[in-house]
Amino acid sequence: MRGLLAAAAFAGVVVGGMPCLGKDVRIGETSVVLTAPPGQCELDANQPADRSLLQAVGVAIGTNTLLAMYADCKQLTDWRAGKRGLLEDFAQYQVLTSTIDRPPEGQPAQALKELCGYLRDQGEKMATGMASDLKQRVEQALKDVVVNQLRFLGVVAEDGDACYGAMAQRAKAQTGKDVTIVGLSASAFVKGKLVYYYLFAPYRSGQTVNTLLAKQKLNVAAFLAANK
Repeated sequence: MRGLLAAAAFAGVVVGGMPCLGKDVRIGETSVVLTAPPGQCELDANQPADRSLLQAVGVAIGTNTLLAMYADCKQLTDWRAGKRGLLEDFAQYQVLTSTIDRPPEGQPAQALKELCGYLRDQGEKMATGMASDLKQRVEQALKDVVVNQLRFLGVVAEDGDACYGAMAQRAKAQTGKDVTIVGLSASAFVKGKLVYYYLFAPYRSGQTVNTLLAKQKLNVAAFLAANK
């Protein structure tokens, strides 16, 4: 079971108006509030451009279900107006589809510890031959990553609230613009339900992962606080 949950954490990252303070969703019989990252607005399936992207992400994440996707509000406005070919700063909430209707996890703290251990082991296997220093590992991965290829960089932090992993991916817009995107995943149990929360931003320097990690920890704190 832990392996299945961890595999979903990898599967979900192959992709993907005024900001809302919270969005109520249901994961099976459990009601969960999703909070928007600061400065980001939710994609709306009633918007043609948004709908196409949401459908594409839904297909790409395979065994996961997309609960919501957000993007930098200015980028999203330009995206909808056809002035931008690629969203570069965005976030996603996902859940493993097969667990939606299962009862909440009875021991979330232990389950999170086991999940993070599994992800850490898998990350080390995938990073064989790469530098141990995170900054060097990121720079090394970016030299080899090709368009639409995801490179998992391993677990970068773990605490009682979430397990955090880093990844890198190159994306190409229809306009031909090529952007390297760095992602920070947070696996967290909310009301006994495992939710995958992803934050993505363009790679700017060797400090990008650390900057994203600091932001994502604040995002996770806000998400958990909204569900107490």
